[in-house]
Amino acid sequence: MIKFLHCADLHLDSPFKGLSSLPEGMLERLFESTFMSFKRLIDIAIKEEVDFVIIAGDLYDSGQRSLKAQSFLKDCFLKLENHHIEVYISHGNHDPLDGQWVTLDWPENVHFFQGNSIQSYYYAREGQKIACLHGFSYETAAVTDNRTIHFPEKQDELYHIGILHGQADGYSGHSRYAPFLLSELLKKGYDYWALGHIHKKMDLHDEPPVRYSGNIQGRHSGETGEKGGFIVTLNGNEATSVFYATSDIEWHEAVIELDETESLQEIITLCEEAKNTYQHQHKGVFLSIRLTGHTLLYEELLDGIFLEELEDILREEDAASFVHIVSIKNDVRPALKDEMSIKQSAFFQDVLNVLQDDRELEKAVSELKTHRTARKYLSLTEEDWEDVKKQAEQLLLSELYKG
Repeated sequence: MIKFLHCADLHLDSPFKGLSSLPEGMLERLFESTFMSFKRLIDIAIKEEVDFVIIAGDLYDSGQRSLKAQSFLKDCFLKLENHHIEVYISHGNHDPLDGQWVTLDWPENVHFFQGNSIQSYYYAREGQKIACLHGFSYETAAVTDNRTIHFPEKQDELYHIGILHGQADGYSGHSRYAPFLLSELLKKGYDYWALGHIHKKMDLHDEPPVRYSGNIQGRHSGETGEKGGFIVTLNGNEATSVFYATSDIEWHEAVIELDETESLQEIITLCEEAKNTYQHQHKGVFLSIRLTGHTLLYEELLDGIFLEELEDILREEDAASFVHIVSIKNDVRPALKDEMSIKQSAFFQDVLNVLQDDRELEKAVSELKTHRTARKYLSLTEEDWEDVKKQAEQLLLSELYKG
C-alpha cells in the first residue's frame, strides 16, 4: 500500500491582475493565498503520513521565479524531509526549465523531472522498491507535441504512476500544451495518472484514476469553487481518494432569478440572502452575483446606477472571514411578451444573423488584430466568443427596448 498527495498548478507569485481596487488588506491576503494553500496541503500530507508528494507542474506563475517563492518551497520540502516524505516535481508551461531563477540547494527528498525525455523514479521503503513514477518537465514554455507515446508501459507488480502536465483531447479553455488522448494513457497500464494544467478538479477515468487535481487557489472569477489537492491511497488494485480544500480564498458565482420579483427592495433582499449563504469561518469569498430571468423591473435596471450602488452596500472591508461582492452582472431580460415583440422585428433578426456568422465576427475584429496593443487581448476561446455574442445580443435587446 502507498499513500500520496497529488496537487498541481500552485502558481506561487500569481499577480492576480485586475484586482488592484480591492481593500489593501484583502489584496495582500490574496497575494499570499497561494502560499497559504500549499502550506495547508503540506500540513495535511504530514498529518496523513503520506509516502510522497506529487506536484504536476506550474509551481510558479512564470519562468522568473522569485527568491521568496523558491525559499518558501524549500522550507516546505525540508519540513517534509523531517517526516521522511519524498517529493516528485514536474515543471509546466508557466515555469519551464529555461526560466530565470536563483539556484538553490534543494533537500535530498526532492526529485525534479528533467525535460526532453520521460524520466522514471523509483520510490523505495526500507530498501524495497514499492512504486515507479514517470514524468517530464517542460524545457520551454510551449511544449505542443504529444509525449504520452514515450511513457513506458507497466511491466511489473510495482505501483506505477504517470505525472503529466497537459491537455486532454477535446477539452477547451486552456492552451493546448502536451496534448494527449485518454486511451493512450490507459494503454500504459498505470495505477494512477496525476494530471496538471487544467485549473479544475476532474476525473477523466475512475479505474484506474486519471485525474486533474485542479489548481490550489482560484485566481479570478472564472476559477470558482473549492481548490486544493487529493490524498490518494493505492492498495492492490483498489484506489481511494479524499479531496482536501485548502484555498484561503474562494471564488463563487450566485445566480439569482428575478422572474417573480416586483420591486427593487426584493432584489436587495435576494442579494443579501445569497451573500449570507457563502459566509464561512476563517475563509474569504469573492462573490459574483448574476441576475437573470424575465422581469418587469428590466427598464429600472438598464442604466446600472442601482446595481452600482447595491455593490457598494454589499461590499465588506477586510476581515478573517468575509464575503466580498466582486460584481453584480445584469443578465435580466424584458418581460417575455416585450422580448418576443422585439425579437420578431426584421431589424433584430438581421443583426442576430450577423452575430451568428463567424465570418462577420472575424471581419469585425480584423483591424483590431493589426493593432499592437489590442491584439494582445484577442486570443479568445470558443467560450469567450459565445460570451461576446451573448453580450452583443443583450446590448441590442436593451437598445431596441429603450427605442
